[in-house]
Amino acid sequence: MVIIGFSMIFLMIIGIIAFLTLIVTPFIAVRKNKKGKPPRKISYVILGLLVLHWLFFLASGYALLPTNIAGAIFMPIWLVLCVAGLFIAIYEFKNNKGFAIPVAGLTTISLLFSIFINGISKM
Repeated sequence: MVIIGFSMIFLMIIGIIAFLTLIVTPFIAVRKNKKGKPPRKISYVILGLLVLHWLFFLASGYALLPTNIAGAIFMPIWLVLCVAGLFIAIYEFKNNKGFAIPVAGLTTISLLFSIFINGISKM
């Protein structure tokens, strides 16, 4: 009997969300081909901040900061961006579904990843 660990299940969930967000959504948006309202500027700002935060994290930008400062700002910034992304995704879902679904997917991946990192840091 094979036991699947928590990390494998976590990676599978992240993979499914990423697949649905980045592959399926553009096909749905192209198929509908409706001209809807464009996203609001705040939606672009939140999406940009989420991507910028991911790039800063993946490029080890927090390693350049002192440990106390990096520890104090890392999790609050990540959670605030996730909450803002959730609100933007809900708002844009009514307005522009083609933009809202990728924002919701990136927000979900960010939230799951922040919970995962918080759990690892407490070990």
